[in-house]
Amino acid sequence: MAKDIFQRVADEARPPAILGRYGMYENDDQVLLDDLVESGAWLDLELKIPFLALWVNDEDFDNTDNWKDPITAIDQANVRKFAAMDPVVDLESLRGMKVKLFYDD
Repeated sequence: MAKDIFQRVADEARPPAILGRYGMYENDDQVLLDDLVESGAWLDLELKIPFLALWVNDEDFDNTDNWKDPITAIDQANVRKFAAMDPVVDLESLRGMKVKLFYDD
């Protein structure tokens, strides 16, 4: 069965995260990112790079006007914190990267 990238990240992070634990599908990615940062989770570069690329290549990533929203500000800080955690990822190197959203189990 195919898994989306968010479920793979949640499953393979150490410690693992629980995707959708609040039952709000639209915020799953934000909650997952926050959980990864708060737990100090380790994630293999094979998944960490495309996961962070989704954030970096979002059209609003560089729009600092949106950072006035408290949730967006937390997300922006968490992207940078998670990138700085081991193994470190250079966010600028992810610009323009195409990301596979579904993986075979």
